[in-house]
Amino acid sequence: MIVRLEPRIRDYAWGSRTALAELAGRPSPTESPEAEMWMGAHEASPCVVGHHDDRTTLDKLIAADPIGMLGETTVTQFQRRLPFLLKLLAPEQALSIQAHPSREEALTAPTGTYVDNWPKPEAWLTVTEFEMFAGTLAFDEIRSAAGELQCQRFGELIEAAAGSGVKQLLRSILQAEESVQRELTEEVVRACGDRRDHPHYEAIHRIAAQFPGDVGAAVLLTMRHHVVPANSYVFLPAGVLHAAVHGVTVEILANSDNVVRAGLTPKRIDITELLRIVDVHRPVVVEEPPSGVRVHSFPVDVPYFQLHQVNPGTQPEEAPGRNKPRIVLCIGGKITLDDGVEQIELGPAQSCFVPASVDHLHCSGDGTAYVATTGLVG
Repeated sequence: MIVRLEPRIRDYAWGSRTALAELAGRPSPTESPEAEMWMGAHEASPCVVGHHDDRTTLDKLIAADPIGMLGETTVTQFQRRLPFLLKLLAPEQALSIQAHPSREEALTAPTGTYVDNWPKPEAWLTVTEFEMFAGTLAFDEIRSAAGELQCQRFGELIEAAAGSGVKQLLRSILQAEESVQRELTEEVVRACGDRRDHPHYEAIHRIAAQFPGDVGAAVLLTMRHHVVPANSYVFLPAGVLHAAVHGVTVEILANSDNVVRAGLTPKRIDITELLRIVDVHRPVVVEEPPSGVRVHSFPVDVPYFQLHQVNPGTQPEEAPGRNKPRIVLCIGGKITLDDGVEQIELGPAQSCFVPASVDHLHCSGDGTAYVATTGLVG
């Protein structure tokens, strides 16, 4: 049984009014911004499944038959919970600077810090060229940038943190008095405005205009700026600072909505928790899949999810993830899925849930199938 999903659109203010609609072939611009399209069973926004009077949500469908839907291994490992969530993101302006907790950090945080007790590592597979900040620069790189920009106040904080490193520098920025933060932010934004020939500095100046006076602009000077081509894969472990800026990307993540923000947002900022969980040492690697390959599985070192890309063409190709729960998303063209009992056709930005009880699943068509499943071995 293959189950077609009705995704949930989240209308956050930073979203695009055109990108997701045009990807799906719907009229645009839309009345409200469309920031995220959720495909999964997270309790905050589970997909609707079924037809007419027989409609329910994916989380309820799973709860009615957890072994059939998820498989015994997934049920045992993840407490009858679909462990991953698939999204499309379409930022028109920058998201908040943020990081996500590990499982242990989510479990040990003070009550009320997080909305659930699950970790939130994530990965992006870009649909268009995508601009983002992800990961932190090395201390000497930050020092060099501040020197190049002739940011005296920022440079003083850097030298004060020289014996302790990047995390202490972040602490100094984020816990400074308001007057110091204001002075620091004005200095960085002004200096970046004078160097708009440099992509990193131009991006900081542009984003600062979206969030006037926000100290997040100074934090961006400590982060690595990326503009990656379409079809690039970026894994973001728990704890890594990041901020999406512009473009469209597929996102796969552990089935959690836990986030800690550091700036560039009107939402709640929790500096104490951010400094507890932030990992300034993990590198962020951008991978481009090999060309001409019909099936490519992206590496990941977490059990919650794995993403596969299938470009089948006219000859059917078996989809990865046999005997695991899967969500299949079509991007561009059309994809036909065949489980030996029924066929279902997916158009652009359409998706379906494939239970673990489905043995073989074949894909064909001129679209690209993004197959999300667990990262469990076997």
